[in-house]
Amino acid sequence: MALVDYSDSESSDIPQPDQTHNRSQSSRGIKRKQSSASDSILPPLPDSFHDLYASTARASNHDDPTLHAGRQRAMPHVEGNWPTHVYVEWFPSPESSSRLNDIVTSLSSAQSLQEHRVHSLLRSELGAELPLHLSLSRPIVLLAHQRQPFVGTLTRAISKQSLSPFEVAVRGLEWVANYEMTRWFLVLKLEKPPNNGLNKLLHLSNQTVTVFGQPPLYTDALQSTADGQSRKRQAGTGGRSKKTAGAAASSSMNHSGPSSDMDMSSSFHLSIGWTLAAPTQGLRERLNSTGMNFQAINVDINTVKAKIGNAITAIWLATKIDTANKIIEK
Repeated sequence: MALVDYSDSESSDIPQPDQTHNRSQSSRGIKRKQSSASDSILPPLPDSFHDLYASTARASNHDDPTLHAGRQRAMPHVEGNWPTHVYVEWFPSPESSSRLNDIVTSLSSAQSLQEHRVHSLLRSELGAELPLHLSLSRPIVLLAHQRQPFVGTLTRAISKQSLSPFEVAVRGLEWVANYEMTRWFLVLKLEKPPNNGLNKLLHLSNQTVTVFGQPPLYTDALQSTADGQSRKRQAGTGGRSKKTAGAAASSSMNHSGPSSDMDMSSSFHLSIGWTLAAPTQGLRERLNSTGMNFQAINVDINTVKAKIGNAITAIWLATKIDTANKIIEK
């Protein structure tokens, strides 16, 4: 059988094995580049996604500090009680987060004793960035039937205030102890915003927790200030007893804690680290040599969150309510 002699033009149309392989490799390379480009422009995850994984699995039903780097539970676990916290959540910029984490790492590495080790609140154990919390309530406890009414009451209180989102400037670092004096926190202290928004939100939160029989936040600091002022007045006039002075101090607060015109700006903070023991003099002195421009950091306040158990409800500022007192989404 004679071989068929194809012309040059016909033979050139038939891909050779090497050409097919090269084209396939080139096509896969283009697809990889396109895939990489599309991955880099994926939108960020919504805030609600982070709320789904804000809590870790419970490792024990009783308080075991060895499971939590020595931390002790502020309130013992009781079946039927729901731990609750009202706060503002803030994610620092990647640059600020990295710089702040370097400060925490530097402070921790300078300590030889385990109880003076500074634990970061900026990173998880796996290195993932964590949000920082600005507390608007103490750790409180609700009963099961109080959960929904609490969220509804707080949401309506914030909605009626018609407070727009705002920014708060940072003024520096400081060490602050918790109420039980079991931990000390390295915190970012905040300036007073122009709209006095933090004091307004604190007052609304304190009003709400008091309705449900829980203690308001920062009343201890206010009580101490009032007691000091009463003692000064008593020393100056020599006329009032200690009991009378205490009553006068208590009268400076209504049943819902600090009134809306009380300025608690010096109390607001964002914790970035913690330690079990009181910070040493060396730790305190190192705060003055961080070299960081804290005034360049602005904290965005646009949402208040209420965490009850593992469920988190986000309450957006400037949310509207209708004439029937029902919540309308932003």
